[in-house]
Amino acid sequence: MGLTAVEAALTGTALGSLATFSSAWYIQRATTRREHASRVWERRRGVYDEAVIVMHRIGHLRDEVEETGVFPERAPGDPDSLGDMTALVARMDIYGTDELLEACERVSEALDGWNRAWGAWRTQRETNPRRSASDPRWVRFLDSVKVSREAESRVIGLLRADVHVERPPAWWKLRARHARRKRRRIEN
Repeated sequence: MGLTAVEAALTGTALGSLATFSSAWYIQRATTRREHASRVWERRRGVYDEAVIVMHRIGHLRDEVEETGVFPERAPGDPDSLGDMTALVARMDIYGTDELLEACERVSEALDGWNRAWGAWRTQRETNPRRSASDPRWVRFLDSVKVSREAESRVIGLLRADVHVERPPAWWKLRARHARRKRRRIEN
């Protein structure tokens, strides 16, 4: 039993339409995924930019407090380094990796630690506060500063690692694909 000319034409038209629809659907889906990934990366990049800025602000504030023993006066409209950290951790919860979020939380804890240690040193009543190795509260503050520096360095390192990912060369994918096919042939 053969196909008539009308049946062949309708079958060809249906298959052609199906192929056109399938390719259009596939291209649209791939474009949507790429655009979504691009939007997420742009938002992530904004959060990462902000993270680097906040880490540097905190570092400068901490270094100034360590050097002078007093918190600098903040003019109206100046950014609040301590308050920025909470907002940063919240944004990092959405766009950052789990490891980066954990590192940012450690920076926040370290920031609170050296801030509390400085407050304990500044308000001590037994003696006048002095910046020396013989004052245990100042030493505790310096230890907290060290922990804070290490936590900030970890965050900056993770940010750099995420931004500057070395992609394997294109031939590496072909090599990996060839190795998988070879393994399948050996297994069968």
